[in-house]
Amino acid sequence: MRYSNTGKSKENGVVYTPSQMADYLASEILMYGKEAFENRIDILDPAVGGGELLISMIQAIKQKTDCSIMAVGYETDEDVCQETYERIKKLFPDVIVDIRNEDFLEAVENCTAGIFDFVIANPPYVRTQIMGSDKAQIIAEKLSLTGKIDIYYAFLVYTKNVLKDKGVAGYITSNKVLTIKSGASVRNYMLENYQLHRITDLGDTKLFAASVLPCILVFSLGETENGSEVKYTSVYETNDNVEFCPVGDIFDAIYKEGYYQLPNEKKYKYQQGTLQSVEKDSLWNLLSDDIQKWLKKVDERTWLHFSDIGKIRVGIKTTADNVFIGPEWTGEKENLEWLKPLITHRNAAQILPNTNELWQVLYTHTAQDGKKKVLEIDEYPKTKAYLLQHYEQLSGRNYVTKANRKWYEIWVPQDPSAWEHRKIVFRDISEKPQFWLDESKAVVNGDCYWIDIYPEVFEETVYLALAIANSKFIEKYYDIKFNTKLYSGKRRYMTQYVEQFPIPYYNNETAKKIILIVKEIIVKNDPKNVLDYKDELDALVDELFS
Repeated sequence: MRYSNTGKSKENGVVYTPSQMADYLASEILMYGKEAFENRIDILDPAVGGGELLISMIQAIKQKTDCSIMAVGYETDEDVCQETYERIKKLFPDVIVDIRNEDFLEAVENCTAGIFDFVIANPPYVRTQIMGSDKAQIIAEKLSLTGKIDIYYAFLVYTKNVLKDKGVAGYITSNKVLTIKSGASVRNYMLENYQLHRITDLGDTKLFAASVLPCILVFSLGETENGSEVKYTSVYETNDNVEFCPVGDIFDAIYKEGYYQLPNEKKYKYQQGTLQSVEKDSLWNLLSDDIQKWLKKVDERTWLHFSDIGKIRVGIKTTADNVFIGPEWTGEKENLEWLKPLITHRNAAQILPNTNELWQVLYTHTAQDGKKKVLEIDEYPKTKAYLLQHYEQLSGRNYVTKANRKWYEIWVPQDPSAWEHRKIVFRDISEKPQFWLDESKAVVNGDCYWIDIYPEVFEETVYLALAIANSKFIEKYYDIKFNTKLYSGKRRYMTQYVEQFPIPYYNNETAKKIILIVKEIIVKNDPKNVLDYKDELDALVDELFS
């Protein structure tokens, strides 16, 4: 191995870059940066760490030209600065090396002149909750970014301050930036200020020791206009039963399409295409010819979306689960006045809920005249006595009291009147979709989402939606449209994705068959029936959209 620290984690969210990834990124930058070659080439790594990226960049340049090179890096650890300087100088004595013991974001905040031909970076993955809300807010305001802020957003934005007109930048980031709602502001910024060249989504390839799902962005100054074809590569682990071609490492097949297997027997599906959309607020997903045709066909057969049948909400957040929720309400906790049945991830299943583990919640709110109202504790002696046992913990929730809320309230109770409505509940994170119908008037916990079905929506439409939401079709639709798998093939079923799920018209023969099956399953209320009809329902849903 060229680097002794490959895969080593560093403080502040930094992860050292594997050599294969560094070499690939350097080659991609040069592919789009041929016009940058002049008498001297200036390169920058704004979060240099051990220097892996600079080393790869220097090597790639030396294979293309004999221009002189200046390599600049920013690093906040003084000891690392010296080590990195010595490593690079030893490898490349003729290169001018300047490793600066400074914070890149502070150093270039007011810079307006392009300095560097190439920027290559693997910035730290530090989320808002780690860096602190105050610092995150300052960064967000400075950069005019909205939503939750990851610090690498700032690196992406500030690259504009230092990149030459003909320069090219290449970044390794978390692939969350491609599709999460909070990443929309930085995606919009990049579309408006940079010409995107290539996106490489390396998904669950596990190239880092840390739990980072990486992607690579290559761009230059300018604007990504409508009609721009941004090259897009996607690599994800797969269990598809197909023939696999052997490769030495992930990057051996990076420009190919198909199925490939590594020496460690991991199997991956490689897809090539372009960015689906460069519209403002769009998700950054892969579009191939086959995908384009398939999505067009789905759109042609779509009548409604899930957003049309109900309001999608997240469950309650008590901020004191040990007090308010649990499976055992016996002894002195028995028969408390405010107890309600609670749906949790333990009940997750397809069409019908799993009823093996039933929990309850001490729910502190009610609806009065259409408005949310906290219950008066003095009117309920058993509940009052129980909650007083936990007074210190509950009253210590400063955010509750600062909001002029009563000390015993649930922090996020949602709409108390909505529990009376029929709803489709689904788990937040799961490998397979798990959507089920609830008519029990139970409260939904914060580890699940739920669709508060509009009263005017036909029963047939609800049954059809249940079949679609739990189908293999929707797994394919999710992966193509949103492409946000986590490790181990798990998906995030969030509002912004689920609300886009398609529903065809319910009054055709195929839809009628589906509705009858789902209705029978619900009426019989036997989970075995779900398994018995699973394959048939999957086939019928495919038929609906084909």
